Amino acid sequence: MNRFQALPLGLIGMAGIIGVSKVSAADTDIASSRALMQSAEQRSSFLTDEPPIITLSGQLQFRYQANFRDDQPTNAGGGTDDDVTVGFVMRRAKIAAKAKVTDTIHANIQLAFNRSTGLAALETAEINWKLTDDWTLRFGQFKSPFLREELVSSKRQLTSERSPVNETFNQDYSQGVELNYAQESWRLAFMVSDGFNTDNTRFNSAMESDIALTARAEVLLGDAGFKQYKQFTSFRGATQGAMLGLAGHWQSMGDTNPSLPNSMDMTTITGDFSFVADGWNLYAAGIWRNMDVTAATSADDFGVVVQGGVFISDADEIFARYSGFFPDDFAGAADFNSLTVGWNRYISPESHAAKLTVDLTYHFDAVTGSGIATSDGHNLLTDINDGQLGLIAQVQLLF
Repeated sequence: MNRFQALPLGLIGMAGIIGVSKVSAADTDIASSRALMQSAEQRSSFLTDEPPIITLSGQLQFRYQANFRDDQPTNAGGGTDDDVTVGFVMRRAKIAAKAKVTDTIHANIQLAFNRSTGLAALETAEINWKLTDDWTLRFGQFKSPFLREELVSSKRQLTSERSPVNETFNQDYSQGVELNYAQESWRLAFMVSDGFNTDNTRFNSAMESDIALTARAEVLLGDAGFKQYKQFTSFRGATQGAMLGLAGHWQSMGDTNPSLPNSMDMTTITGDFSFVADGWNLYAAGIWRNMDVTAATSADDFGVVVQGGVFISDADEIFARYSGFFPDDFAGAADFNSLTVGWNRYISPESHAAKLTVDLTYHFDAVTGSGIATSDGHNLLTDINDGQLGLIAQVQLLF
């Protein structure tokens, strides 16, 4: 056999050796992968018999805002239309992840992007542990069970923004532990927390209360279930019913390190009534708050919100809302009243997934001296005269 005949045989032999080695390597890789999978399954079996289920979601609210005020000071640039403020804004951009860790343990994390900087901040981070069919333990960062208007997600509001009264009294996000008990027609929630508006705070933050306690009870009347009250809107064909809510909150701050010159106690109570029916809805709430500062003074503030909506077609809803804030007059604070009217167009049938909202709010009283909370977010800006007008045109997309 000459070298030219041996060359093909040699190549065939080398190919055979390489093929065998590749098969062996592939078998080894497959065996290793199977071993890793089995190991992972064994580790996860301590938690659940099924792989974890993670759901991602998002919320976008893009809008045009126009605000009209009287006799605003001339700006440094010498503008002549200082009474008018207009522009586009990405009001809300959020992403969330929900995970089913076991059949009884679920987690939820949500990030919100700041409309001024675009930076993401932690909004919700909670663990829900279903102890029994009736009892659930919830801990982490979320909204304490107080004002219903604040508890209804911004995704499912009747208007483009919550009321000025809500923005003045609301609990916002807190860090703490909540215990829930639920039956078919009534439920209770009790929470121990760091106090109102204490999201993303350290345990030694001066913003935190020494202790804060919140409790809320809700009772259903009629055929509508609790799921229907996750929103204010009541679509055509919806089941009729009513819900009564009562909540109380007390917090004390300033006695523990870092202490304050004067400790302060806050006690606040709210009651609300919600009604849903075939194509229309009604909601009313009243709030009382007492601020008691040691060795200083005590103040009592009140707030009222009444709103309702009705469908004029299967996809079109008109609504109106009154918001009234009545502060303690010990420091000469004045009342603040607002009226909102508007229209919702549900692009996605019977869903908030794609929705257009246009509303107009007239604030009858001056902001200065009233104690009402102002924000570009809900289109209420600082002024010294009465008669502020705000227009919002918003498109929402949920995915």
